[in-house]
Amino acid sequence: MTKSKQHISLIPQMLAQKGISNIVISPGSRNAPLIRVLYNHFKHECISLVDERSAAYFALGTALRTKKPAIIVSTSGTAALNYAPAIAEAFHQGIPLIALTADRPQEWIDMQDNQAIRQKSIYTENRKASYNFPIESNTTDDIWYANRILNEAYNHAISGKPGPVHINIPLREPLYAPIPDTETFQEISYSETSGFTPQENHIKTWNSAQRIMIIGGQHVPDKRLNDALNTIAEQDQRVVVFAEPISNLQGDSIISRPDLLVAEYSKKPDRIRPDLIISFGGQIVSKRLKTFIRNLDRTKHWHISADGKHIDTFQQLNTVIKALPADFFEAIGKYAQKTNTTEYAVRLKDMYQALITDMTALTTNLPYSDFSVFKNLALNFKEEDILFAGNSSVVRYIQLFQTACHAIYANRGTSGIDGCLSTAAGIAHSTNRKVITVIGDLSFVYDSNGLWNRNLPSNLKIIVINNKGGGIFSLIPGPSEQEAFDDLIEAHHPVDISKLASAFGIEHYLVENINQLDATYKAFYQTSGCSILEVETPKENNARVFNNFIKHI
Repeated sequence: MTKSKQHISLIPQMLAQKGISNIVISPGSRNAPLIRVLYNHFKHECISLVDERSAAYFALGTALRTKKPAIIVSTSGTAALNYAPAIAEAFHQGIPLIALTADRPQEWIDMQDNQAIRQKSIYTENRKASYNFPIESNTTDDIWYANRILNEAYNHAISGKPGPVHINIPLREPLYAPIPDTETFQEISYSETSGFTPQENHIKTWNSAQRIMIIGGQHVPDKRLNDALNTIAEQDQRVVVFAEPISNLQGDSIISRPDLLVAEYSKKPDRIRPDLIISFGGQIVSKRLKTFIRNLDRTKHWHISADGKHIDTFQQLNTVIKALPADFFEAIGKYAQKTNTTEYAVRLKDMYQALITDMTALTTNLPYSDFSVFKNLALNFKEEDILFAGNSSVVRYIQLFQTACHAIYANRGTSGIDGCLSTAAGIAHSTNRKVITVIGDLSFVYDSNGLWNRNLPSNLKIIVINNKGGGIFSLIPGPSEQEAFDDLIEAHHPVDISKLASAFGIEHYLVENINQLDATYKAFYQTSGCSILEVETPKENNARVFNNFIKHI
């Protein structure tokens, strides 16, 4: 028994004190001491996933759903590099992750030793903080320093806008000797002031504005925020709330498909132009909405964020307010005046409802295509379902149709296709509700190792929209005109989805026309385990139907 690694035993103590049990471990030898201490404490709560890239996205999904940090543990070398995509997503979306990467001793770096790369600060600018753990615990100062690092890393991960932190842990051999417990972990607590009181100039600006447009970006479900925004919008006719589905805001006063309004009135901007814009949350999907506001003459724009970061998505920013969005809007509802002297909100809501009616008529009897499939799927989703939207064309189609789902997630921090399936599996692991995952065929094949999971959640339901390539590139101007479009941009592929499902022992269903969809979806949904619904669509129809719709709105 060696005491030189005694400080490693602080790690499970810290996690237990903080109430964290989302631990995803990828196998290896250099991380054997970490595996030993974590398994001794958490036993079968530890999840084993071999592919580090998939493992990190899975952990991201658990953190996204539970709103608690998740732990990822890797061996040394390129294993640690494979965490980078998920860490970047967590950083830009604001999801707490703690990466524990085992490393070789410093003296062996750049010495052509096995699995030894430069791991210090390996995630560079895409993490909130990075630490190098003491290599041994030969003194009380070593224990104190390790204790301090663990506290600081955890507090960084959860403070302000949450995000990923990295603890690099160099370890000497022997790697398999028993590790004694150290003194009890000493917690350094962290707290932030809650609540928000608006300044006098905030109230004055709000009260004098006649057209207030609140724009919600991506956000986790938040009942306080939802209630506060609906109350403001119901009581003040100057206020309109634009909130795409991934903002997870619902209510009669919420305009959830702002793209329709902007498309209709982009050439008549004065009809919907605000004189005060208030934004919050993460990414906004609609390029049309962003472009519309960027092209307005100078207008007031406030951005609300927990970390007070200057987010100038619309190139109109003139005020940054450091506050939780729920705190801010509750305070505005309490302190600011409400007025019905303008018909701005009423007019926009009426215009929006008219567009919804037009859209219903326009999308009746569509040819079989991605568009008609998404319209049909939206009607099948249930309120109790959790929806995970893949990137590229999938999230854009989902933005067009109202669904009953009250929780919608997507990897929109960096908008990559590389970890969508694994993230959805992590979400499913953290809930008893069914997680309906809608992804494209490229996303599915790219992240098919997300199915390489001995404990794949039975409540994970995967819908693969198979249009034989990157369908998004047929919907936007430019790519399809390139000579190398088929092979190098759309990237058509020969993969048989049913054989991939079979390789992982997952039930597979196939839809080849719209008449099969409802009945097949019901069977797929009711299957007791994880299941895959593959929907093959004719790519020759997809761009034509979508562009015809866009032209008419």
